[in-house]
Amino acid sequence: MTRYAGVCYALLLLLTACSSTGPVPEDRFYQLQTSLSAATVLPGPVLKGGLQVDYVVADPLRSGRAILYRDADRPLELHRYHYEFWVDQPPRMIHQALLHYLRSSGIADSVRDDRMHTGSGYHLRTRLLRFERVVGDGSPRAELELEASLYAGRDTAPVWTGVYLQQLASDGKDMHATTRAMQQALEAVLESLRNDLAALDVRT
Repeated sequence: MTRYAGVCYALLLLLTACSSTGPVPEDRFYQLQTSLSAATVLPGPVLKGGLQVDYVVADPLRSGRAILYRDADRPLELHRYHYEFWVDQPPRMIHQALLHYLRSSGIADSVRDDRMHTGSGYHLRTRLLRFERVVGDGSPRAELELEASLYAGRDTAPVWTGVYLQQLASDGKDMHATTRAMQQALEAVLESLRNDLAALDVRT
C-alpha cells in the first residue's frame, strides 16, 4: 500500500508541474510585401539581351523561417525566436521581391526567373548577409544586408558587384514594428540596387 501511495503521489506532482507551466505560446507569422514596383520606369533598358535573376543564397540560419535576433552588445552571437516565424524563407521572399521590382523598373528588356533556364545576356546573383532583429540598445532595429553581382553572358567573373546594408530602427518594440522596418529596409535596398544597375556602362 505504501508503494502504491508513493506512485500516486509522484503522478500527482507530475500533473501539478505540467498544469503550472501555463498554455504554450501561440506561433506567430510575419510577411513582407514582395509584389513591389519601382517608383519610376527607365526610358529604355540598360541590360539588353535579358536579365536572369538567380535564387538568393544565404547561410543555413538565414535560410530558415525562424526570425533571428542578436544583442547589440554581442554582435557575433545569433539567436532565433521559438514562436516567431516568417511566412516563407527570407531568400525566397527577397528573390520574389527582386523579380517584381526589376521587371517593373525597365532595367532590362526582360527579367527572368532562373527556373526558366533560357539564355540571357546577364545574370544577377545575390547573397543575403544579414536579415535579423537587433535588440538591447533602445528600440529594436531591422538589419538587412545584400550582396549583388552582375555577370555578362557566360563570364565567370562579375562585371559589377555591390553591397547594400540597411539598419532601420523600429517605431515600436513589438515584432510587427520590426517587420515594418524590415519592409522599409528591403525597399531601400531594391531602390539602391536598381539605381546602381541603371548607372552601369555596359556593352552588349
